[in-house]
Amino acid sequence: MKAQRTLFKCALPLLVVTAWTGVSFADDAPAADATADAAPTPQALKEAAERYERGLSLYSGGEYVLALVEFERAYQLAPNYRVLYNVGQVRIQLGRYSKAREALEQYLKQGGDEITAERKRAVAVDLQMLAERTALLNIVSNEAGAEISLDTIMIGTTPLAAPIVVDAGEHTVEVRKIGFYSKSSQVTLAGRDELQVKLEITKVPEAKQLVVERRTEQVNPHSDRSLIWVGWAATGALAVGAGVAGYFGVTKANDLESMRTDFGVTQAQLQDAKSSARTLFMISDITGAAAILAGGASLYFTLSSNSSNTPNSEKPAQPPRVSFGVTPNGVRLSGRF
Repeated sequence: MKAQRTLFKCALPLLVVTAWTGVSFADDAPAADATADAAPTPQALKEAAERYERGLSLYSGGEYVLALVEFERAYQLAPNYRVLYNVGQVRIQLGRYSKAREALEQYLKQGGDEITAERKRAVAVDLQMLAERTALLNIVSNEAGAEISLDTIMIGTTPLAAPIVVDAGEHTVEVRKIGFYSKSSQVTLAGRDELQVKLEITKVPEAKQLVVERRTEQVNPHSDRSLIWVGWAATGALAVGAGVAGYFGVTKANDLESMRTDFGVTQAQLQDAKSSARTLFMISDITGAAAILAGGASLYFTLSSNSSNTPNSEKPAQPPRVSFGVTPNGVRLSGRF
């Protein structure tokens, strides 16, 4: 078991009395800090102090995940660089090395000359250790504006401004964009690695149309009617199935959004909810597309059956034609009768 790392326990309670009461808060947070567009309200300062104290208590009890949540929320409510040191230490305890590195680097940047030389030396040792456990990953693509996902989590769009810091180990990188085939790659990174991954995506071509022409030979009209009824019944069942799956998918997605703000929810639970919502939406899309295709086929057979019962004219009529096509924007159905 890892030994507990030292947190700010004396300096920050003093900070609660000064910076978090609104007296000297503006002096503690740099003007360029994007998280502090406006001074926190008294209520926000009070809540931040309470959450900070709760984070210390949870950390002392070994509840590192909950302690991290409290420290991060305290920083959101009342940004102060001293809290970033605690955030970094708890992330180290949890093995979230890239995020710990990010917090400690931000701590040094925001704290500047206010950080003591002794504390700077301690942080430098931590950053040296974190460098051995992290790597730089540069993800490039041939298309701008494509979404980049790292281990199923979206981290930005192409082109990235700079390589990203990731934990050493195995990762799945994916690039996707509407109208293009997605591309993914599995990478394994060791500490201090600097790797570039190039993922080229290709545009989805116009799908070849599937043409169904009326057969010229005579068929049993009663058999045609049975086929028509079966086709429309299947269309209805598929449409209902798509609607039901979509409804449960939306419900699951709403549950996922609620879970993101709930305390005590583990990463495994979030991933499970995300996977369930994605599966339901996929089922809804597949059954919806199948309903459209079944409906088109049923329409074709219905019109063909009606046409076969009409008297023949002197000049042979042009056979009806129904076309199905899949495009990047959806499914296309067209016909000539």
